[in-house]
Amino acid sequence: MSKGYIYIMTNPCLNNMVKIGYAKDVEKRRKQLSTTALPYEYEVYATYETPGNLEDKKLHKLIDNLNPDLRVSKDREFFVMSAEDAYELLEAIAIISGSQNKLKKLISNGIKEEHKKKRPPVNFAKCNIPVGAELIFVDDKDVKAYVVDERKVQYDGELTSLSAIAKGIKGYSISGPMYFTYNGKLVSEIAEETQWKE
Repeated sequence: MSKGYIYIMTNPCLNNMVKIGYAKDVEKRRKQLSTTALPYEYEVYATYETPGNLEDKKLHKLIDNLNPDLRVSKDREFFVMSAEDAYELLEAIAIISGSQNKLKKLISNGIKEEHKKKRPPVNFAKCNIPVGAELIFVDDKDVKAYVVDERKVQYDGELTSLSAIAKGIKGYSISGPMYFTYNGKLVSEIAEETQWKE
């Protein structure tokens, strides 16, 4: 059998969520995934070399047995856990099987994961989104939030955040600014062009 790799990948769009899959060529798979609808590229957090095909399915089953609520959707490879927690699962398997040399925690773009620059939360004022602005959820145009101050919005009579609204709708943590638009443009895109612009 030809060797392959179980991988753990992260994406800035997927808050506290990882993709755990299998590939013979992890970098090729990362590039394929990065052509999907998400605006940011996937990053490889760790790999674990295996002698067989689709060994990730055994890991998926193990996670499902430990806590079935961690899998975002049946038959999908996304799990609600930090990359470090996912790595610790692989590390335990590697230690038990005596194959620690097959496990690699990778660095991304030359910067260790824990040292990557984290973007500040969206500040509506710095994004030129005024108080009172209507923000519309991309998956349901009837879901509207209204800007109250630099960070908060009003939704359904409550003072909250875009991420809290999105989590309530989707059922898992996601970056709210990537799911709400202002004047037809994603709030995250507006932040890229204004507040987060270097």
